[in-house]
Amino acid sequence: MTGSTSLILALTLAITSAGSLFAASYDYDVHAAQELRARDGLPNFLAKAQAGGTVRVAYIGGSITAADGWRPKTLAWLREQYPKATFDEINAAISGTGSDFGACRLHEDVLAQDPDLVFIEFRVNGGGGFAAQSMEGIVRQIWRNNPATDICFVYTICDWMLPAQREGRNDAYDSFGAIMEGIANHYGIATIDLGPEVVRREKAGDLIFKGDTAPEGKLLFSHDGTHPTDAGHDIYRDVIARSLLAMKSVGHAGPHVLPKPLDADSWVTATMLPLAGATLSGGWAPVDMATDPVTSADAGRTFGMLRGARKCDHVGESITVRFNGSAVALTDIPGPDPIVIDVAVDGGQPVEAPRKEATRLYARYWWTPTLPPGDHTVVFTVKTIPPATAFYAGQLWFVGRPMR
Repeated sequence: MTGSTSLILALTLAITSAGSLFAASYDYDVHAAQELRARDGLPNFLAKAQAGGTVRVAYIGGSITAADGWRPKTLAWLREQYPKATFDEINAAISGTGSDFGACRLHEDVLAQDPDLVFIEFRVNGGGGFAAQSMEGIVRQIWRNNPATDICFVYTICDWMLPAQREGRNDAYDSFGAIMEGIANHYGIATIDLGPEVVRREKAGDLIFKGDTAPEGKLLFSHDGTHPTDAGHDIYRDVIARSLLAMKSVGHAGPHVLPKPLDADSWVTATMLPLAGATLSGGWAPVDMATDPVTSADAGRTFGMLRGARKCDHVGESITVRFNGSAVALTDIPGPDPIVIDVAVDGGQPVEAPRKEATRLYARYWWTPTLPPGDHTVVFTVKTIPPATAFYAGQLWFVGRPMR
């Protein structure tokens, strides 16, 4: 840490109670992979865990976090390490989702339960085209809700990241890791990169990254190059555990200070609305999510994304929503044959949105183009639908706020 950064930290601690606009910032190389960058640490969470009482730990991310893996393993480790505390888990992981959906569902899935620590795992799945805005929006939402909540970015690894990680870089998936590191530098957020340890073991010959089986004496990390085996998740847990121990004396407990945003369009107002809160035409029918063959085909993702789903089976059915903001997304389940939706914004010429998914019945979403900030009315209308097919739609996501 530079002398100027130390001075900024000291000034921040001295004037936090006055609501200063200053906050710590760091200049770590955002393209370099490093196991732990403690920055301002996790002082509020660690102090509370040491003191005892109820401590709430939130995990938000994709399928790697949703698995019975590093998430419950780290929680079990915390319970052993801090026996005086009672750890409550907030499991907000949904398969295949990134930081754009994370920003929209953050309040309902995480902040409403008042977490003390939020682990954020989105490097693998990216930001859905809005990487910087959505990730920064998540940070600002958390600290606007409760400035004492600590945040830790956790970076998992996949096979397409291996070439960069082997060279000591985190760059992958359109440099989403570098974007997250830039945000972490600006806000003083602790980051744990799980890639360097996996690559170290691979280079040492102790680990097979991807395969069906591993030779005797070697650890098989994953079968598909993305989702760790149980032994792979053990590596993740161990790295996180030693990183948390290394941060015991880092930082000082107290409220985090929000600096000026890196992006003026960060998604601090992102939210979502159940479909029942929009204006629906008469042909939409409720869906029994658990028994319907379409919504239950990929329940882990669909139940989280298409909450309160409705379906229709003929053209002309519409969904109308009014909101104040700059974008709205419709969640749905495209089918193997294309369904076309017309999307009209503020009474303008409709734009066609073909909805087709060739591989499986899988919850998806479609964002309108970014709009000028303000009041908007958007109408989604089913234009074409194959015979004997139903179109499934779920909740709406907003950069902004729905208007009733």
